[in-house]
Amino acid sequence: MSDIPQGTRRHALGRRGLFRSGAGIVAAAALGSAGPLLGAGPAEADVPTSDRFDLSGAGGNPVWKASLHANWVMQSFAYDNAHQHIYFAQVNSQNSDPDHVGDLWITKTDTSGRQLGSMALHNFGHGVSIAAEPYNGSVYLWTEWMSSSSGFGTRIGRFAFQDGAVLEKTSAAVQDRTPSIGDAMINPQPAIDPTTGRLLVRYKTGTDQPRIVAFNLSDARAGRLNAEHRLAERALPSRGSWGTSNPFQGFTAYGRYAYLLEGRANGPSYITVIDLNDTGQTTVVDRWETTAGNSLPGREPQGMAIWTHSSGPRLAFGFHSNTGGVRQASVFYKSQFV
Repeated sequence: MSDIPQGTRRHALGRRGLFRSGAGIVAAAALGSAGPLLGAGPAEADVPTSDRFDLSGAGGNPVWKASLHANWVMQSFAYDNAHQHIYFAQVNSQNSDPDHVGDLWITKTDTSGRQLGSMALHNFGHGVSIAAEPYNGSVYLWTEWMSSSSGFGTRIGRFAFQDGAVLEKTSAAVQDRTPSIGDAMINPQPAIDPTTGRLLVRYKTGTDQPRIVAFNLSDARAGRLNAEHRLAERALPSRGSWGTSNPFQGFTAYGRYAYLLEGRANGPSYITVIDLNDTGQTTVVDRWETTAGNSLPGREPQGMAIWTHSSGPRLAFGFHSNTGGVRQASVFYKSQFV
């Protein structure tokens, strides 16, 4: 399935342009500040320039309605670009047992969605974002960790994927890789830009106060995640009423730009582009309503990742669907640049 226009689709072309939707009008210039940048130096550093994906450009659909382990709901995914595998994070949406809040399954697949393995994580979080890091013969996963009673993680954990393993949140196999930069860090969520070797963490300092911070992956791997090692830090735009109508569903980064996936089940889905070099706070430079997977029953956007394919980098984004009680995962991508 390709992302072909169906009906009316709206594209915000300018960084100060208006985007009109059923939820109202969102002015990119008036998204509001999530607070000033903290400190100087690295907190105000520029990210090296890069190309930006063309959200209206060509793409593909390598995974279509793939069944994942345990029939739990896909929340996010990441590519092991060295071995061309995908790791999906899944949550049990029907859990009512407080002892299992934050339980996740990780399913490993090939790039077409064929299952290759799985492991269980107990009391980690909601699986909003996952990152994969091939390193020294293993594949390390980065996820939210130490679930709160709400089901969302309070820390970031790094651990090696092991097929068939069950990992408790208290396991010594989990390395705490939560940034410590002076901010409160609510619901931290990791992503890796494999093209620049950077770890990015999206987090909140308060209600509707999202931020993003970047580190060299080599520093992050070693646990050097304090203020002096951050490469850049930015406030993300306040989400306001737009965020209420269009829940955040995942993010990734490619060079200078961060990409956010937004939308709710059975409703419109959007990819929003953030310029990490904007002044004062990051600003929406593009927002695209994607019709990818419109025929999926119970379609809900879930997760983003960068896929370094032999033909070039790809911006991948996913959808969960439910066909007669069978939970499924689909992945689409964009491959052209503006």
